[in-house]
Amino acid sequence: MAGKAGGGKLAGLVQGAVMAATLDDIYTEVRAMLLGLFSCEVVRGYGNNVPLPKPPFVVMNILNETAAATNEHAYAVADETAAVSRQSEIQMQLDFYGEEAGQMAQKTVLLWRDFYACERLKSCQPLYADPARFMPLTNEEGEYEERWMTTVHLAYAPQAEHPQQFVNAFDLTLTQP
Repeated sequence: MAGKAGGGKLAGLVQGAVMAATLDDIYTEVRAMLLGLFSCEVVRGYGNNVPLPKPPFVVMNILNETAAATNEHAYAVADETAAVSRQSEIQMQLDFYGEEAGQMAQKTVLLWRDFYACERLKSCQPLYADPARFMPLTNEEGEYEERWMTTVHLAYAPQAEHPQQFVNAFDLTLTQP
């Protein structure tokens, strides 16, 4: 599910952690999957003072990340590192704009639980998608714009690697009182 943490010693790091797969990776992979399905722009989030593209287009927003398990630990004594991970669920809202928005949303919902999506997402895996719903938008000119939206749910295992000291040998002297 999640990518592996980078190998090798984290020489020179006193504090800090190296993240394996990130939320940026998830945005990149979901965007690539959507671009493979539709010939339109796929953008991340809404930006202030940034006009929306001309329809058709898709807007992606991560809404929430929920821990689905407690932390897991893996240790690499030779590399002097420890990796901490946990299973999480991410909810991502997808807004589809344009005349074909409804069909695009339905196609995404259908393929989200199919092997098609599983094969294209590497740092996360699809769980399920909420039904697509029609949510028209009134633009700055007071005109209605075609918008359909869905929330897709995916499994994600964030992993952080950090330096870890280990005891390899110690001297023990017992004294009797």
